[in-house]
Amino acid sequence: MKEILDFYNEVKNIEYGWHDMNGKIHTSLKDNYKENFRLQPIDKVIEDNHAVCWEMCELQRDFFNKNNINNKTIFVYIKKNNICHTFSVFEYNNKYYWFEASWSNKKGIHEFDSLEDILDYYRDNFQDFAKEYNRDDLLFFEYDNIKPGMTTEEYYNHCLNSILIK
Repeated sequence: MKEILDFYNEVKNIEYGWHDMNGKIHTSLKDNYKENFRLQPIDKVIEDNHAVCWEMCELQRDFFNKNNINNKTIFVYIKKNNICHTFSVFEYNNKYYWFEASWSNKKGIHEFDSLEDILDYYRDNFQDFAKEYNRDDLLFFEYDNIKPGMTTEEYYNHCLNSILIK
């Protein structure tokens, strides 16, 4: 677990921000995010010290895979208002952990007994992220690697066509 904690301490201070098609960093979603966002490779995230949750999850996936740690990347989505978040889950010593380095109010490594417990926690606490939702409106998808350069639309399509978790 020490290597996971060390990694968390390295990435927890990456600032929230996204890159547009010209490589400019934005720290607000008000700058035509959906039209101009381009997913950055993990080396660029580290270099610029800015990322959104989608990119943070790729950085986390890379770490977990390189260290042979069983992990999943989860896309949580509310269709009615088109809000999403992504997060990483890993297994260690028969426990499940929600690894969160981008959602400022929830940053940390949180221990649960099962993946379902993590999803239930999200269902009950997503109001910290999306003010108006019904817990049954949350959809969870497990998705695989995404490609640098993806647009917002390409990213959503990739995730929404991945494995729906019941």
